[in-house]
Amino acid sequence: MLPYLSLFGRLMPTYGVLGMAGLGFGLLAALLRCKRFGLSRDDCAYLYILGAVGALVGAKLLYLLPLLPRLAVELPLLWEEPGEFYARYLSGGMVFYGGFFGGVAAAWGAAKYLRLRLSDFFPVLVPALPLVHAVGRVGCFCAGCCYGRAAPPPWGIAFTHAIAGPNGVPLLPVQLWEAGAELVIFAFLLWYAGRAAGPGQMLRAYVFCYAPVRFVLEWFRGDPARGMYGPLSTSQWLSLVVLALALAWPVAGRKLKKYVRERVSQQKGNRDKSDSAHS
Repeated sequence: MLPYLSLFGRLMPTYGVLGMAGLGFGLLAALLRCKRFGLSRDDCAYLYILGAVGALVGAKLLYLLPLLPRLAVELPLLWEEPGEFYARYLSGGMVFYGGFFGGVAAAWGAAKYLRLRLSDFFPVLVPALPLVHAVGRVGCFCAGCCYGRAAPPPWGIAFTHAIAGPNGVPLLPVQLWEAGAELVIFAFLLWYAGRAAGPGQMLRAYVFCYAPVRFVLEWFRGDPARGMYGPLSTSQWLSLVVLALALAWPVAGRKLKKYVRERVSQQKGNRDKSDSAHS
């Protein structure tokens, strides 16, 4: 619909501009709520920025995963025609779940390095996720990517200047549907943050909200580039995986804590026996 924006006398991809704007809005939303939860804004900013870098890397890697067979064949373009290689594989295309896993992993690593507990920051960081994603989905709509199945008006919208999808064919605007759902999730998480039983519950709440939405919306997608494995798309399989992990988290957490307590108790008992033997 609007693939490029004129900024400062230059044409810039709307997808990229809105993606960066979404990251900025997410950071602002997180920082504004740090005081309420007694968190350092500096620490929050570090975790957010490093998490965002990990998210971008992860989102790109998962986007490339279904394209690996073709990429392997066209790899010589990297040194023969680097511009063409960049245009085909590196200039655009992100997969949310890759960004989700990459972002969480990077933020966790940053928290370990800074000697922080990442879950303490979930009440401010987790609500930022759907806000960033909502703005990014509007960018998808403007670029014409992540489009829906063909459908007659008024359900379908025909693109005229799409750079990543078909023009002149009425398509379901699933990008805008998802953006709307993300804003609802964002509002819910803002409300839930002060009521969650513990900081770790925030991430579970987000997964329980988003994964079913994504699973259903995938049925209405029409872009083949997202990859299909059997009857389900990549993101549908990953939605099931993250839902299973979220459901198993409390049980696994309790068993892990029990195991740690038993190990600590056993080691303490062994030390006591050793001390008694030497006394």
